[in-house]
Amino acid sequence: MRKTVTTGISLFAGLLLLAGCGGQTDQSAQDTTNTETISSTNTNSTSEADFPKRTAPAKSITMEDHCSIITEQKASKLGVDQPPEESSSKGRTGCHYRKGEPGTRSGWAVFVGLDPDTTTKKFASKRSGDIQSIDGYPVFQTKKPYGCVISADLSDKGSLFVNGAGRDLTNKANNPHCKFFSKFAKSAIENLPNA
Repeated sequence: MRKTVTTGISLFAGLLLLAGCGGQTDQSAQDTTNTETISSTNTNSTSEADFPKRTAPAKSITMEDHCSIITEQKASKLGVDQPPEESSSKGRTGCHYRKGEPGTRSGWAVFVGLDPDTTTKKFASKRSGDIQSIDGYPVFQTKKPYGCVISADLSDKGSLFVNGAGRDLTNKANNPHCKFFSKFAKSAIENLPNA
């Protein structure tokens, strides 16, 4: 019985890591971001008509070097201690940033990439979550048991996609959530050129 439970937990952890997941942050990474709340209430889904308008300039939604979406200096400041790795998550190409050795129960992983085919409005219309704003860019975030999925409205055609999670499967309270992973969205938005 114990071997079956251990195998099940290991399989679940492996699936989370493949989905762009990862765990615990240090205090420097927990500092607040400059995000302005538009609405802090959960929604069952947000219709495209109800989604707030972007007040900042449209951003480019393509890039050659996917791991340049966040600068090395900013990634280090956010707590990244593993080399960034170009990868994909849910059909989107981007970059994985990690803290902690893969396969351990501490640390976290976050995928940051551009989605040239799905707007944040469309993303939000199929999910429940919170609407936020980062520097004039509407952001929709959905909490997961061990992390957060974020879509930021960068243009009328596409969006920024952030999928992050902690690795501590025994105590999800030890894992970072949307407030932490929104710092990666903010860093990418600041780094991307205007369209």
